[in-house]
Amino acid sequence: MALQTLHTITVDDLVFTNPALHAEYVILVTKLIDKLRELSKQNSSIATSSGLTEKYDTNSNEAYLDLILSNERDSFSARIYIHQLKYFLVEVNGIGKLANTAEDVLNIADEGLSKIF
Repeated sequence: MALQTLHTITVDDLVFTNPALHAEYVILVTKLIDKLRELSKQNSSIATSSGLTEKYDTNSNEAYLDLILSNERDSFSARIYIHQLKYFLVEVNGIGKLANTAEDVLNIADEGLSKIF
């Protein structure tokens, strides 16, 4: 619970420190939730074993989203960091890619998802 609170504080601070990134974050969360709903409608097993969780990395002092999508046989996971409060860093299978916008993050996630689903 404390780590989720740190995530929330970090995101709230973005309103003042980087309003453009905060706006992209809000768009990103909305679109990721929409994507989870869309995929769940296509395959009901995804709904029970997938999620989007707000977390905080105490080693790097960065907030991130933990995205997990899974069905009976395949799974996809990504960590989407608010890196240095300047941009997003999307980590998929240990490989990180920089993203400036919500759309960039979604494109990176879609690359990984297309290989699995």
